[in-house]
Amino acid sequence: MLRLMCVFVFSHSNIPFAARLGGNARHPHRWAAAAVLALAGFGLHGAQATTLARMDVRELAQRASYVARARCVEAASLAEAGQIWTVTTFEVTEAWKGNPPARFIVRLPGGEAAGRRVTVEGVPRFAAGEDVVLFLYAGRGRPMSIISWAQGTFRIRPNPRTGADEAVQDTAGIPLLDARSGAWWPGGRRQLPLAELRAAVARAAQEATR
Repeated sequence: MLRLMCVFVFSHSNIPFAARLGGNARHPHRWAAAAVLALAGFGLHGAQATTLARMDVRELAQRASYVARARCVEAASLAEAGQIWTVTTFEVTEAWKGNPPARFIVRLPGGEAAGRRVTVEGVPRFAAGEDVVLFLYAGRGRPMSIISWAQGTFRIRPNPRTGADEAVQDTAGIPLLDARSGAWWPGGRRQLPLAELRAAVARAAQEATR
């Protein structure tokens, strides 16, 4: 099984753009092209190990075009130009930042189609009916995307003891790279009350307007 190590960092557009393929960090758009060509060349076969740029809730919220609580309507995988993609449809139940469309689609690499299964570490998968909070980026002329994939995804679950809703971010097993210090952080499972996450998003959005 082929494994391709990719390191995703974020440009001003908040879209993952660079892979550990060599190149000059001062020219991110050249690096982006190299990443796309490499991934296309490998055809996204098998499994790819991913490293995400480390981001806290404040940074996720400030970079996001929208932050929304949403329900997964459906998810389906497709094969296109030799690659496998999963297209997931969501309905917004609460808008926490911005004014997202009531229904939107997120397209992520990997999935199972045409007799092939491709797993990309760090890319979240969703089930119909699932309740989530997503940190979203909507670039002009581009489909909606989830900022930093697993980091920008919080799944809502009731606390087994209190019954109160909690937000769970699961980056277990995914190395996180601190772009400022160059230090590596082990991925993990972050769990906090849903109300606390919403308050943190509100604070970050308010800071961004000052």
